[in-house]
Formats: sequence, structure tokens, C-alpha cells
Amino acid sequence: MGDTLTISFPGSSTAEGNRYAGSLSDELRGIDPAVSVDRLRESPATLDFGATLAVVLGTVSVTAVANGVASWLARHSGARIEIKKNGSVVATDLDSRDAARIAEAFSRRK
Repeated sequence: MGDTLTISFPGSSTAEGNRYAGSLSDELRGIDPAVSVDRLRESPATLDFGATLAVVLGTVSVTAVANGVASWLARHSGARIEIKKNGSVVATDLDSRDAARIAEAFSRRK
């Protein structure tokens, strides 16, 4: 199994975060079928689908996934993401100009 990262959308409303999570999930699955993406609920008591994504990269190219995230961000003006690895924040306040920081966050070993 590869590295598991979580991607969230700080500063977004619940509805907006859910839309972002669904859209980015579709984008990442389109990059490579080997990318595993699951939506996580903040609380099991809520009915929403979840505005946080758990991404397992496996052997998929980190660069391809990072570029996919940056491309998605470019199409979603105003969206910002936070990436965590093993529960620790590795990158925050990322937008479409941050492709290099996204790739670094995905490849960082913790």
C-alpha cells in the first residue's frame, strides 16, 4: 500500500467543501485508476458525504497527481487546500500557483 494523504478545504462552507471534495475526487480518479480516493465524514452523525479526501497514491506518479490537483485548483478559483500526511499538516493554504509545493507535500516522507 502507498502513502495515505488527506486533503481538506479550509475556509470553505460545508456545502462548498462537499462540492470541492466530489469534484477533486473525480479529477484524481481520472488521472490513474490506481489512485484510491475516499471521502471522509467529519462526524459519523452527519448526513453529508464528507469534505475531506483520503488519497492513497500507491505507485502512481506523485507528479501526475500533484499536477492534477494544481489543474483542478486552477479551474476552481478561490479554492484552497490543506494536505496532511500521518495526521500532520505538510502543506496548507495551497492554490493553483502551488504545483511544486503540492508535489513536495505528496512526496514528503514523514
